[in-house]
Amino acid sequence: MKKKILILGGGQSALYAAREIRRNDEEASITILGEEKQLPYERPPLSKDYLLNKKNEEDLVFNNSKILDDKKIFYINTNIEKVDFNSKTLVSNNQKEYSYDILLIATGSENNKIKLDNNLEDEIHYLRNLEEAKIIKKKIENKNNIVIIGGGFIGLEIASSLSQLNKKVTLIEIGNQLMGRIIPKPIADLVKDTHEAAGNKIILNKQILQISKYNENYKILLSDNSELEADFIIAGIGSKPSVSLFENTDLKLDNGILTNEFCETSIKDVYAAGDVSNFYHPLYKQYIRLESYQHAQNHGICAGKNISGLKIEYTSIPWMWSDQFNLNLQLTGICENFDEIIERGKDIENGIIYFFLKDKSIKGACGLGVAGKVGRDIRITTKLAEKNVIVDKRILGDESQKLNKLISK
Repeated sequence: MKKKILILGGGQSALYAAREIRRNDEEASITILGEEKQLPYERPPLSKDYLLNKKNEEDLVFNNSKILDDKKIFYINTNIEKVDFNSKTLVSNNQKEYSYDILLIATGSENNKIKLDNNLEDEIHYLRNLEEAKIIKKKIENKNNIVIIGGGFIGLEIASSLSQLNKKVTLIEIGNQLMGRIIPKPIADLVKDTHEAAGNKIILNKQILQISKYNENYKILLSDNSELEADFIIAGIGSKPSVSLFENTDLKLDNGILTNEFCETSIKDVYAAGDVSNFYHPLYKQYIRLESYQHAQNHGICAGKNISGLKIEYTSIPWMWSDQFNLNLQLTGICENFDEIIERGKDIENGIIYFFLKDKSIKGACGLGVAGKVGRDIRITTKLAEKNVIVDKRILGDESQKLNKLISK
């Protein structure tokens, strides 16, 4: 009998898993259950090219319905409200039941929300999916004074896009640097300088005490008792894994769904992939939860292979990027638990990279440069980290020497 495979969640991990299953199994029944009306689509352009009108909705879709039909991958727009792992069934909000032999959970993550004492919570906007991007894109047409809460990747990317649309942008970050502790402060400061040179105002080390409304505008009271005015507010204050459906089940949860290196959960025939998974990484010997385009893709592919019976470890090196103005920031590996940092490069025109070393091998790296300047070296760095190469620090820190020398050593 052919296997009945359900994929819960309609994002990138779901689609890549489905395609990989079909590549290895021509007979299995594959159905993706997604909450969005749209077929699976790219999310990174939402804060960049989509807001800037360089890409439209059709440009974002991975595969059209004909391609999915040809592969016999079925997408159903539905909201699942109950999961029964014992009977292997999912129940939708209209009481329709879906049964499975194997289940892949790829429900992704959801925005952290700002909590307010008044009735303004629904007037704070967020950007995680296409519908939210559509709303922001439409509403900012006649807005000129925009406040962004949160100085992570998403907040900064939106700030960059809105600045290029000639909006006045103020960004508020509670920490003492942009992009948190995972980004070296010198690189965070260079990003800050770029935003400010373009006209964006960056406020660090300030909490928001109150948001109030007068007429059609907002007043924002900060922890130093200063006030800001805005006619539109967007928040990007992090996210959390979408696991509420599983909180009263036997599925093991800890900052997401716990999975091993084969994408297997604590329940037989149930797998998880992408943002929702807190997975064991054999190279780092620790559990990691990642939210990035490449991880969603690669983890979905790995889950698809394992669902097909291939038993493949997930060993991909974490990698993510952010495009802001003409700058490209890239992060590879894990930039924590290191012995020393080696700096390569002196200016963003030619690229600057910080390497994080432990026991003389690279555990992670972060690079910033004008678009195209750091990509090649970051790719080489990823290979060095994968192979756990003992590196020559002199070559690493000397931008006149090519990093590929270290691969052949």
